[in-house]
Parts: sequence; structure tokens; C-alpha cells
Amino acid sequence: MMKRFLLLLALTGLVACGQNASSSVLSSSIDSSSAITSSVEAPKEVTVVYTNDIHGYIANEASNSSETGAGGLRISSIGGYVEHLKGQGKNVLLVDAGDEVQGSIYGALDHGVKMIEMMNEAGYDLATPGNHDFDFGMEGFNYFVEHAKFPYISCNFQRIPEKTNVLDSYKVFDFAGIKVGFVGISTPDTIVSSTPKFFQNDKGEFIYSFLGYENPNELYDVVQKAIDEIKDDVDYVVGLGHVGVGVENQKMGTSSEQIIQNTTGFSAFIDGHSHTTMECQTVKDKAGKDCLLSQTGCYLSAFGELTLSKTHGVSMRLIKDTPFAKEDVKTLERELIDEVAAEMGKKIAVTDNELYICEPNDPSMRIIRNKETNLGNLCSDAMYWFLNENKKLDCDISLINGGGIRKEIDAGETTYLEVKSVHPFGNQICLIKTKGINVKNAIEMGARNIGEWDETRKRYAESGGFMHMAGLTYDIDVSVPSSVHLDDKGMFISVDGEYRAKNVKVYDKKTATYVPLDENKEYLVSGVNYTLKNGGDGFTMFNGSEGVVDYLAEDYVVLAEYMKSFDNVHVNNANCPLKGYQNYLYDYENPYGAGRINILNLA
Repeated sequence: MMKRFLLLLALTGLVACGQNASSSVLSSSIDSSSAITSSVEAPKEVTVVYTNDIHGYIANEASNSSETGAGGLRISSIGGYVEHLKGQGKNVLLVDAGDEVQGSIYGALDHGVKMIEMMNEAGYDLATPGNHDFDFGMEGFNYFVEHAKFPYISCNFQRIPEKTNVLDSYKVFDFAGIKVGFVGISTPDTIVSSTPKFFQNDKGEFIYSFLGYENPNELYDVVQKAIDEIKDDVDYVVGLGHVGVGVENQKMGTSSEQIIQNTTGFSAFIDGHSHTTMECQTVKDKAGKDCLLSQTGCYLSAFGELTLSKTHGVSMRLIKDTPFAKEDVKTLERELIDEVAAEMGKKIAVTDNELYICEPNDPSMRIIRNKETNLGNLCSDAMYWFLNENKKLDCDISLINGGGIRKEIDAGETTYLEVKSVHPFGNQICLIKTKGINVKNAIEMGARNIGEWDETRKRYAESGGFMHMAGLTYDIDVSVPSSVHLDDKGMFISVDGEYRAKNVKVYDKKTATYVPLDENKEYLVSGVNYTLKNGGDGFTMFNGSEGVVDYLAEDYVVLAEYMKSFDNVHVNNANCPLKGYQNYLYDYENPYGAGRINILNLA
């Protein structure tokens, strides 16, 4: 009977990466027919359903999966699945590993208020804070903590003066015959990957810290302390961390794998932050014992299921779809989606001049991909302003690829919907620290075919990677043959000869002058993850650059905020929010921009 029972479990994908399992199965779907009936007494076990990095993606549809990476899952889907499991008489917990609300218009519209309501209705039992849960300031985060019907936990989020924890380090759940303890862990780089000033007092002194940022051993110690305080009273200890497995975390020594390897006592670890799809990985802890590690990716592309069973051991799997949905949550989702749809049609500014992506006299020629335009200026200036003036972060250069600017803005009243049409892909804004040579290589990469004539189409060649930049000016000498070296997939390798990019200068905010780019100096550069983080358009020159802040906001939200900040919300040169930057080049009235990019020797 037991052999038959285990065989049925394996066939339905209910055993994955477990201590008693031999294979890992990525579940593509689950339905009510997968429930197993057996005369065998139900084992003493707890099912933990988990999510991470939802980032406000509450309107997922299966049809948009190619654009967002998300499938058809929503928070109502998760709530419905939990409701289904509880209906089968199972012990169930629903937990989240951080970054629930920020990252889309649905979270940004009301600073996450309705997102917390949805999580309450879905039945969440526990969460650990992600770095972007602080993006609305400590006031915003405290609102989440006060209004959530579930606790937030973190063992390394501390008040500096008192050296005391802001939140409880752990939470224990007691079911009949089985106890589970969770230890919460926040990524130490929260201090910089959100907005640093949120963790400071009026004097600019830090009054909050995330242990592990300067010394990973501090993190290992507080994690071990939390484990030791509960391990003798529970059957399982589970890590609930927003720490990730990314290169930057590994360099700091604070990845989830390194935390497991430097502590003892975890049976499983639910992770977030790096947006990694990891169904189940086995990591040895400091004592050589196995700990299972999982992360669901992001944007509800999947959710996870951890089974803690005294009979069958520990297992983890990912679920990509479910037919279940909780109606109360669906109602809240519909209300917010409808509210956003109405909001998108509202006027946010008046554009006094048309903002171009095409040649004014020939709409078939997309000059946004081979020369400067006033819309290219506006989009890059929006990021520059957002980082420097809105977020109060220092930003030297902002860049955006011409292929990411998809539609012109007509003169007259402008709505969110029109701005979203300019940036339709949902790219996120980030800030990196990188050397000047990488910036120059990005210019060179984007300009490698500028000046080439397409005889068939009777126009100059286009490049989606052509760079529009703020805080920077440069020339492109098309008489110099491109010497950009690419691999067989079109990814940047090097520049093997003379640069077409000439006279590259960076705006110095202190002296209000443009000074030559220093190829060896490190600059703070903002842009979209697509280009700066993910190698989009082949821009691999930024690989290995230090991440400073990630997932600040969607690109179209940044553009909308910039347009709203103009005096009298009239977008023109006289009202430009950057007009106080003496000698800063901007021109939103000339279709061809402000003269930041000069194409030399064009036939």
C-alpha cells in the first residue's frame, strides 16, 4: 500500500527535491483531480505555500506572459489554492518573502494600501520585508506592519542607537502534533537598494541598519541566534529570507546559500530578491546537513509549495498555474484594476509641443533610433530628475535605448495612457556604479551602424540600442568605421579599433559645466534593467558593475512624474524642472533636441 501511495505521489508531481525524493518536477498546473484519496492515515505534516517578489503584478493574464515573464497567476489564485488545501483538511500556511507592493502602477497608485488588503483577504500568515517594501519611506512600511493581518519578521533589521530589533526575529506556528518556526532575514543591502535617506534622521545620521552589510558574520550570528532560540521547541525551522543568490549578494557573503552554509538548523529556506526561478536546490549547512532552498522567480510567474512531513520528509516544488481563485480577493483585484484604468485616462500634463520619435515630415522614419529627438531628451531627463531631485540620490548620467521609446506624444493634454504608450514594456529603473569606459562602450555599441544608408528603404539605418542620455554630450563620427566586436549572439565583447564616439563630456553639477568623460572614473548611471542589468540589445559592457539601487519604479511612471513636476504642468522649456541646473542642455520644443548628440561627417 505504501509503495502504491508513493508512486501516486510521484506521478502527480507532489514529491520534488525532497529528502525522500529522487527527482525535481516543475509543475505546470494543478487541478482538483490531482487530489489523492487513500485509506492510509494522513501523515502529520504542514504545507507552506509561498510567494516572493510580486511587485504589484495583480493583473496578470496568461496572454501577457511573453512580455512580463508572468503567467496567469494573481493573488486571488494563491488565496484560492490555499482555500482548496484547507478544504481538504490540511494544515496550511501562506507566507511571502518580500517585495509585494512596489514595481507597478497597481502598487504605486495608493502606495500599496490595496495590495495589503488583498494579502489580508488571501489569508497570508507571515511575511519578511523586502528592500522595496521601504520605497514609500518608513511611514509607508509602518503602515504595512500596522494594517497587515499577518506579522512581518526580520532578525537583522535593527535600530542603531538601541541595537534592538525593529521586528520579531521569528514566528512559531503550532499545529496539533507538529510545530514550525520561521526566521525572517532581510537583505543587508536594503540600506542602499531602497532609499538611504528613509533610514536616516533629520541630520542625515543612520538610525536603522540591516546587519550584514559591512560584515556578513554579523548576519550569520543573528540568524544562528534566532535559530537557537526556537530549534528545541519546534519540529522544523524554515528561513524566510529576502536575500537572493545574485552575484552582488554573493560578493557581500549574504546570499541565501552562504547564510545556510554558515549556520545550522534550517530544514528549508524560502528566498526572494534575486528573481531567480529555483524550484529546489539542496545546500549543505555548517554541520553538513541538507537544507532545501527555493525561490519562485518574480511577478507571480509561479508560487511555491513546501511540505514538512514527519512521514515523508521535506519537499519543495513550484506551481505555475491553478484553477482556483478566492472570490473576495478577485473583487478587490477588479476594483483596483478598474480604478487604475480610470486613472490612466486622467490628464497629467499639457504638452506644448509635439514630442517626436519620427522625422517630422516623414512619420515612416524612426529617427529616435539614429539621432537625438526632443522626446529622447525628455525620457532621459525624466530618469535624471527622478534620481537626483525626487529620490535625492546622486546620479551622473541617465541613458535609455531608442528602441524603448515607442510612441510620440502629441501636443495638448497628456494622460497616463499616452505616457504608458511611450514606455509599454514595464521596464524598471535602476542605478549602477560603472566606469566611464563602459559608458563610452555603450555609446559606441548603439552607434555602430549610424550613418549607413539603406538603399532599399531610402533611409539611414536604425538601431534600437541607439543611446539617448541625460547629463552627457557626445559626437559620433560616421567617417570612422565601426570596430565593435560582437559574439555570435550579437552581445558586446569589445571595441577593437578607433572609437566613433568622440568628445564625450559629462555634466558636473558642482561646477555647472561639461567636463571630459574619465574612462577610469566610476560614475553613477541610471537606466532600465533591460539594458543595464540584463544585457538587452547586447549591452553586456555593464556586466559586473556594482548595483546601487534596483527596481525604483517603472519607466513610464518616472516619465509621468517628471511631466507632472513642470510648473503649471505645462511641458516646455520655460517650465523645465531642470532649469535651475545652469548650462544643462535641454530642449523640448525643437524636434531634434538640444544638441547633446552630434552626428559628424554624415553624407
